[in-house]
Amino acid sequence: MRRTKARFAILLVLPVLGCGKSEAKKREEVRSCSRITMDVPGAALCLVKEYRWRKAPAESAAAAYERQRDSIAQFKADSAWRVDAAVHVRELERCADDPSGEVMRCLVSFGWADGRARAAADSLWRHDAPQHREQVLTCTRQRKMQPGACLQLYHKWSPERALAVDDSIRRAKLR
Repeated sequence: MRRTKARFAILLVLPVLGCGKSEAKKREEVRSCSRITMDVPGAALCLVKEYRWRKAPAESAAAAYERQRDSIAQFKADSAWRVDAAVHVRELERCADDPSGEVMRCLVSFGWADGRARAAADSLWRHDAPQHREQVLTCTRQRKMQPGACLQLYHKWSPERALAVDDSIRRAKLR
């Protein structure tokens, strides 16, 4: 009798153990849902509806897969960027000498990503910080026009930076 109960228990446990999905199968389901949706919540919903996943594991698996894809894409972009490093140095030098003062716009015209172009333009800007302080002082001393307009007209500042200086000066006067 005991032997029969033990065998019966084993027969009941084996199918339950076999019901779990393999890691390869789970990865394939996540990949499949990520291909047909645009974002993590959509992929998680797909996993819940199509493959009967529970919500929390579906969300975490979809988010992990998205992070992995983003990481790979960034690695590829960085690798391609490093291959053309000499070209990018020449582009940066050319844009730094641009008479319009729009370094970021110039770099974007060469095909730079907005984030990279902004970082390079900000780096050049910080390099010339003492010169910019003098320009601000010069433009705030004259009374013919707003300092921001003076900075744009005479010192070729970008509108964003010049307007930020105008706002900062106005806020300082209000205090």
